[in-house]
Amino acid sequence: MINISLFEEFKKSKSKILAVTKYWDTFETNKIIQEIEKSYPEILFWIWENRIEKIVEKKISKENMNFIWQIQSKKLEKIVSFCSTIHSLDNLKYALLINKLSKEKDIKTKVFLQIKLDNEKISWIEINVFPDILKEVQKLENIEILWISGMWAWVFTTKEKESEFELLINLRNQYLPWKLISAWTSRDYKIALKYWIEVIRIWNKIIT
Repeated sequence: MINISLFEEFKKSKSKILAVTKYWDTFETNKIIQEIEKSYPEILFWIWENRIEKIVEKKISKENMNFIWQIQSKKLEKIVSFCSTIHSLDNLKYALLINKLSKEKDIKTKVFLQIKLDNEKISWIEINVFPDILKEVQKLENIEILWISGMWAWVFTTKEKESEFELLINLRNQYLPWKLISAWTSRDYKIALKYWIEVIRIWNKIIT
């Protein structure tokens, strides 16, 4: 059963839920998504998975599927084939590959540029090089930038989280106004709602 109180919180905001379904099997995923679609269709931004094999297995509509996590070159063809949106684009090399594959399929792939907010992470886009990477990705005809995605440390204070959201918002407003921010996670969603983050990824709090 979906968590009614969570969805009622989101109903009062402008934020949408990106449902993290990677921990549920095909039956559970479809059951939960159907319940959300029936009761709160306006709140659902759709679905996040991080294993392309499971995405293929679950047979969820491509338009409703978002891929998040570290990209691997050998899996990109399937990711582009089965996912409408990639939330974790973190370098120009993969942008060029996604654009090439999308062009071959005569489609546009939507992306979020993954900003590095945790110094312990070895990948993702450093803030100081973000403007240059953004300019290059904007030149690619078969990629549509939805905006930026943030991943950060697991342990944080409220003040640290607020600073991270403010940073993402300032980056968005400076470079691509009116685009979306996708942010993590069930643990900080109340702070994200306070800052009107547009897409918030939720997993275990979706159900009761």
